[in-house]
Amino acid sequence: MGQETVTYLTNIIICTILACLMTHYWMAQGRTAAMRYWMIAAWIMTVADVFFAMRSGLPYWFGRLVPPLLVTAGHAALFLGTQRTAGLRLRKRLIWGVLGLHAASLIFFIWQNEYSSWRMVSNGLIWGGLSLASAWCLYRASPYYFKPAFAPAKIFLAHAVFHALRVALAALFTLQGWEGAALALQVVGDLEVSFFMVALFAGILIANLQVRHDELSSAHAEVQTLSGLLPICAWCKKVRNDKGYWQQLEEYFSCRSQITFTHGVCVDCLEDQKAESRELSRR
Repeated sequence: MGQETVTYLTNIIICTILACLMTHYWMAQGRTAAMRYWMIAAWIMTVADVFFAMRSGLPYWFGRLVPPLLVTAGHAALFLGTQRTAGLRLRKRLIWGVLGLHAASLIFFIWQNEYSSWRMVSNGLIWGGLSLASAWCLYRASPYYFKPAFAPAKIFLAHAVFHALRVALAALFTLQGWEGAALALQVVGDLEVSFFMVALFAGILIANLQVRHDELSSAHAEVQTLSGLLPICAWCKKVRNDKGYWQQLEEYFSCRSQITFTHGVCVDCLEDQKAESRELSRR
């Protein structure tokens, strides 16, 4: 068993565990749209590693086309997850364009029928670009996604920087004809995948838990604010606040919750108003 196969098998185990965790959290959280994209990305990355591990036994065109394209699809799902998390409009057409462009470049290298470090450059540009775009989206989400030291946005940014360095070195090695160095760079890239996946999905889960904790704390504080005895005037129905001032009922609740009041007329009051109007018309 070669070093490359061992690396891919390790990645498969790690990705499978992470995908199961994301699936469990997605189901426990109420199957939210953002978590669905994170979960899909984890499973796509797992399938990609399975094909990478089997590549030596697969047809040449399949092994050179499908696994890298699946990695791009996984990064695309991550990008959609970041957009959904940040509340941004989903750029699905952009995703299809990137997938089409990557597929065209991979088909070109297959047509050349030889190993080339320029393929590594092409992959790195696309994966690094998607990671950079994902980081940009998360900087518009909750601070938990970009402020902590190991926040998902910073992990995406570090991944993009890694690919930028890898692209630069791959181009240099190709121009200099250093094939051994290019192969070593490929191994480093395979190892980096494990660190990226673990750091990213752990960061996503932690950020989600912190956001949920804030939501629950806010709801608990609101319940505490609205609980207990509430002094209300028996005639005008004004409410006495904590400072001893009397406020309109609507104003009191609007200041302490997200309730927005709309006004209407109940059936009993409507009948009373009609009766009063008829009485006034008789006079």
